[in-house]
Amino acid sequence: MTPAGSPRPDLDEAVETWSRMGDASLLRGVAAVILGFLVLTFGSVIAGRLLISVTDVGSGLTLTDSFIAASLGSRLALAALAGFVTARVAPRAPRVHAGVLAAVLTFFSLAAIAGLTRSGDPVGPSWYPIATLFIGPAGVLAGGSLRRRR
Repeated sequence: MTPAGSPRPDLDEAVETWSRMGDASLLRGVAAVILGFLVLTFGSVIAGRLLISVTDVGSGLTLTDSFIAASLGSRLALAALAGFVTARVAPRAPRVHAGVLAAVLTFFSLAAIAGLTRSGDPVGPSWYPIATLFIGPAGVLAGGSLRRRR
């Protein structure tokens, strides 16, 4: 309290500035990246299950070229959708938020490659995780740039 009995003016200004920032941009930015990641994750699971149910991959675990192409194509489409959703929900700097999601995907892809290398037992072709390392972030960045400008 100041001698006049009123609160400090800088505290009043800070509270007023905070109240004007009603969109909770930090939380909304984090939520945008998480939502994009969830779209990609759940979409990949659903697309993978659909691809397995349509093809005969589940019976013999032999991956055909058409299955791999469809898997990579669906991954690219879902990554673009995830990037678009992330950019659409982001309060500001939509491409930055898409870039953060692309960085998260790059980290997880590198972790998967490291895990497969350590185990020595790749499920599919050895180049597949490397392809997803480039397809995922590229699709997210492309989808993030599709957001309509204001």
